[in-house]
Order: sequence, then structure tokens, then C-alpha cells
Amino acid sequence: MNPASPITNCHQEFRIHNLAQLLRQDGIRGPFIITQDGSDPGDPRMRPCSFVLTRRGTWLHFYLYLALSNEARAHCVQFESAADALHAAASLPEVVTVENAISLQELLLAAGFQPGPPDPAGRALLEAVRQRPS
Repeated sequence: MNPASPITNCHQEFRIHNLAQLLRQDGIRGPFIITQDGSDPGDPRMRPCSFVLTRRGTWLHFYLYLALSNEARAHCVQFESAADALHAAASLPEVVTVENAISLQELLLAAGFQPGPPDPAGRALLEAVRQRPS
């Protein structure tokens, strides 16, 4: 496995995706996500990975994105319009922040995600966040 360059907050490195188009839903626009390939700047082994931009301006490993329920994805990483996605990308800080499995809980809470009754994993995750000392 070849090392990958660390991801940046430089918008020239990003790709925007219309999820409706990827799912072959003709005539529908959005939601949108922004992705970037590279390595986590904190990974000394520089392992290649894909990342998804969150609404709070941080990057989420693609495997953590896939682990989220559709409802949680909508709250945390999906943008309703391409303009919203591009605005978020243009206002990123200089320093890259990558979410990990622990900070993912705070990301969900900050996004206002409230899992519904049929989402026991989401409920357990939210309850774990609430019980952690501040």
C-alpha cells in the first residue's frame, strides 16, 4: 500500500456528489456530499482513505460515514443543495480536523440528531453521549 498525501481544507482537492444522481434518481437534485481522498493528517503511516465533509467543517472517515444510519447521515454530512455544500467547503478553517469514533458521538449530538424508535443503535449512541461527563 503506497502512502497517501494528507487531506487538506483546500477546496481544489474536494469532489461534490449529487447522491440522487449516484442512485440514478432522474430529475432529482440532492442531497449532496463532499469527499476527498488522502490520508488522515494525524496518521503516521499515511494510509489512504476517503473522507466525507461534515456540516460542522470536519472530515469523517468514509467507513464511519457508512456506519451511520440514513437519518444520521442527513443530519451530519448531507447538504440540501450544491450551494450549501460549496458554502461549507469555502468556509473551512486552515487546520484539518478528522472525526474519530469517539468524536462521532459529539458530531451527532451537535447536529441535533435524535434517532427514532426503530433505531436502537442510534438511541444507544445518543444515550452514551448524554451520560459522559462534560
